Amino acid sequence: MKTTSSYILQSSSPVQVVIQRKTAESDILVTIEGGWEEQKTTPRPCTWNTGIKFLNHMLQTICRRASLNIDARFECVLQETFAEHVVWEDVGLVFGAGIAELMEQRRESGVEGAGFGVACIDEALSQCFVSFEGRSGCYIAIAESQAKRKEFVEDAKTQDVRQFFDGFAQGGKCSVHLQIGSAEDSHHLWESAFRAFGEALRVSMRPNTWRKGVIVGVKDARD
Repeated sequence: MKTTSSYILQSSSPVQVVIQRKTAESDILVTIEGGWEEQKTTPRPCTWNTGIKFLNHMLQTICRRASLNIDARFECVLQETFAEHVVWEDVGLVFGAGIAELMEQRRESGVEGAGFGVACIDEALSQCFVSFEGRSGCYIAIAESQAKRKEFVEDAKTQDVRQFFDGFAQGGKCSVHLQIGSAEDSHHLWESAFRAFGEALRVSMRPNTWRKGVIVGVKDARD
């Protein structure tokens, strides 16, 4: 078990990372499993206990699109200051840190490190690009539409949903670019974004022997 700042790496390998983050506000545990080279991973029932149904559903969406098994548990430590945006952002942080660790484990063999994804659900279409270069940045552009103006999507505030991607970029030390098209249904708008995000993750984690021992950035820096 390895502890770095508020993160606790319970286990780490090219196919599985179990990571925990404890703060004064929350205690989050995330497990990520994905096949690598000759080691195969098959889909299994995953557990999503975040307390927010739409977040659970979006984690399910990432599982399907990124070809990953993901378990996520959120526990509130300080109920007096609980806010749902903390759940979205902090789960994103820990998930991002877990993916970054998975990338680090795969670096010696060579991993793509960047990926593009496009996905739709009915009338909504989104595009996403992710790049793991040791720097954090989250850039979301949403086309004007009826769905964009809605305050809620299912049991979540749309402003809170955005925090997942910002948290992921911080935890993963990566750049996330999302272009979300117009939509009539806010559920479709955001699910198309998570689908595209999952597709981009899947591509970024593929083997690439040209990048053995380095990250995608030309500086080949580790931090």
